[in-house]
Amino acid sequence: MTATSLPVSAAVIVAGGSGSRFGGDKLSVQLAGKPLLAWSLLAFERHPSISWIALVAPEERKEEFRAIAQAEEISKLAAIVSGGAQRNESVMKGLHALNALPISPELVAIHDGARPLVTADLITRCLEAAAESGASSAAAPVSDTLHQADQEGCAVRTVDRSGLWGMQTPQVFRAAPLTDLLKTPGIGKPTDEVSVALAAGWRIPFVENLESNIKVTWPADLALAEAVLRYRGAGG
Repeated sequence: MTATSLPVSAAVIVAGGSGSRFGGDKLSVQLAGKPLLAWSLLAFERHPSISWIALVAPEERKEEFRAIAQAEEISKLAAIVSGGAQRNESVMKGLHALNALPISPELVAIHDGARPLVTADLITRCLEAAAESGASSAAAPVSDTLHQADQEGCAVRTVDRSGLWGMQTPQVFRAAPLTDLLKTPGIGKPTDEVSVALAAGWRIPFVENLESNIKVTWPADLALAEAVLRYRGAGG
């Protein structure tokens, strides 16, 4: 399947969070010469199969993020919408903005704005897998040894890591079924869309990604992300 043969696709980039573990704002902090959020926006802007982008942001930061998008000439930005109290509410608002377009997307890629290292190849492979199966998610097999701890933080048993995967984004779904799913009452406080889909019995193929696609969470992550971007030749 080529990029031109994929269904009409769009992206919802979620740019919320308090940045408490980072020690403050991270989405507008400089990363290889651009605001961190700009790298996620540019990845989907430059992808030939993505027609539109909906950016979900805190109400008080919408104009700040709009200025970032304008500075980077993000032409596919269809809407900037305020986030909700929970992640599923924020994603729903992004989906509603896309569904209001003259041509609604068939596939939607949900991406965390704090993952600036997403590549065009990964986006393509996730879109292709979702076009075939209805859903997909970028993920990497767990390579670390895992131990479960007790309430005092001491190791109590080793966890078999075989079959365990660390979740990433993008997570891609057919837009209409995902919209209906996120409307379901009582889905709790999911940390990603795969969690909701699994609870509903969906089958989600993983798209293995062994390239760095970290979520910038701690200050040290910023230096690592910058090193990766410069290694790829993407830095200034």
